[in-house]
Amino acid sequence: MFLATESQMFGWSYVSAVFIALILFMGTDAFAIKPSPPLILSLTNLDLPNGQIELTLEAEAKVAGVKAALAIVLPPSVSLISGEVKWNGQIAVGEKKEIKALIRTLSNNPEKVIGFAEVSLPQGGFMTQQETVLLNTPQETRSPEPLKKPKQEHDTIFEFKEK
Repeated sequence: MFLATESQMFGWSYVSAVFIALILFMGTDAFAIKPSPPLILSLTNLDLPNGQIELTLEAEAKVAGVKAALAIVLPPSVSLISGEVKWNGQIAVGEKKEIKALIRTLSNNPEKVIGFAEVSLPQGGFMTQQETVLLNTPQETRSPEPLKKPKQEHDTIFEFKEK
């Protein structure tokens, strides 16, 4: 029969407590590796003269054998002046593919434009990604300057008491 001393029992409880703490810590997201997307997708807009806006949807492949369908989805109140809003094809690792479109908004209301990518993965399946930009964002309204208290001739209490 095995009899443990008090110090041995404390040692075992200490070791088991550390073991349990490590298991709990390892089970958290602290050690989880998040998968990176097969494409890095970005959508940018550039305001041009005459109310025109240039949209650029850029995709950079991060894995080999990526087939992608890129699209810029325009709301009904936005008209396409020139450029392309769709592209399909293969993108090599590290290669960047971009599509550009010159547009004009037909209203002054804020409009959301979506850049969309559907990626066919080499091991099968597909993944979708999207980026958005907001057009016609309201201009920030400036708050009025705070009122400054006019300087008085007698600013201190002592001066008021003397008179």
